[in-house]
Amino acid sequence: MKAVIIYESMYGNTRTIAYAIGEGLRATADVSVVSVSQASQDVLHEADLVIAGGPTHVHGMSRPATRRSAIDAAGKSGSCLTLDPTADQPGLREWLADLGPCHGLAVAFDTRMSGPALFTGRGII
Repeated sequence: MKAVIIYESMYGNTRTIAYAIGEGLRATADVSVVSVSQASQDVLHEADLVIAGGPTHVHGMSRPATRRSAIDAAGKSGSCLTLDPTADQPGLREWLADLGPCHGLAVAFDTRMSGPALFTGRGII
């Protein structure tokens, strides 16, 4: 089985999770982990399983405005945030809009900060 893990990451957390998922799958699959900015149709062509993950921003997938806010937050004086090298690239929302038809199985995951659901965007279980 060929698995492709595609991630969008602002501060590196989602990238870390994507690589951890990849390590977990390596015993049973040929795994590629790629940034959404490198996820062309060619990368997906042979995939039996596509796993896509990104950060939750304002109760949903990131948008250009929320990515700019995250970049601005990292640039503020005293910030301990470090931007992922791909943080200024288009995200999963744009990638999915341009993707077109695909075959195979797909799974999604997200990352978010800890805190009350009102602020983090997670559902209440």
